[in-house]
Amino acid sequence: MPSTEPRRSAATRIALAAALIALLAGCAAGGREPESDERGLGPAERVAALLEGRYSGTVSGAQGGARVRVDAAVERIAAEGVFVRLDQTRGDEPARSFRLLFQPTRVATRLSGRFAPLDAAGAAIGACPLTVSVRSDGFVASTDAATCRFGQDDGARALVKEIAHDRQRLVIADRIVDVDSGSPVGDDRVLELHRVRTFTGWSGVRDDAASAWRVSQPLQVRSDGSEHRPVDAAGVPLGFLLELAPHRVRPDEPPVLRLRVFDERSGALLAQSWADPGLGRLGVALPELQVGLRAAAPRGRSR
Repeated sequence: MPSTEPRRSAATRIALAAALIALLAGCAAGGREPESDERGLGPAERVAALLEGRYSGTVSGAQGGARVRVDAAVERIAAEGVFVRLDQTRGDEPARSFRLLFQPTRVATRLSGRFAPLDAAGAAIGACPLTVSVRSDGFVASTDAATCRFGQDDGARALVKEIAHDRQRLVIADRIVDVDSGSPVGDDRVLELHRVRTFTGWSGVRDDAASAWRVSQPLQVRSDGSEHRPVDAAGVPLGFLLELAPHRVRPDEPPVLRLRVFDERSGALLAQSWADPGLGRLGVALPELQVGLRAAAPRGRSR
């Protein structure tokens, strides 16, 4: 191990912070999720309550476009602080799990704590100090390369991890740093994630033979990019697939919520529509096919 501490350079800090700010900018213009009743909660409990839930998004860099899911759950509230577990999955790969500890300080807008990766059994395989800046619209948490290290000897690496939330989106940025030189190792990894919302509604197709509409059973569609296959009251598929997910039309603009309809046999795109993420309704209306969706009230949150 080197005798000198690797410094967390301004470039290391600013590059990740800039990515977070760029991704989170513009959300203020969109609608906000209904907030929990936070009266009586301390800063650590408020941050944990905001973070809790399911998220879906994409990863930047060499694996850009791959869809990732993150589940955040409050494990327990103790005298030491609030423990939150994050489970991150991509496709069929094994989950990567982490534990965050949020602890109050004497300053209401600052929290301390720990970041710990977990093994398959849920045991911590190391821990790093975590600092949290609490804002009116969310929080930013980060580790420091000088105090967050994993591995030994030539395999030792430092980790700069930043987590930001603005009540709409969760952004997780990682930078691996060489302990000897303080230089980044590989590309930065940035996850842009959106809280998964559930929409309920209906869909239907016009029956060519009878010129009547065949209506689906009540729909429940999640905004995580997964495919949904509507069926009628008899369990017969209507012949199309639904996909609902955030979509960025232009790199410099905030994402929209996009609904797409595909032909089940050919995979051809039949229709699509966009809506502001804060809006509660969206759908498509074609002469032979219609879909109508409405956002369900989040559980445990007040309207």
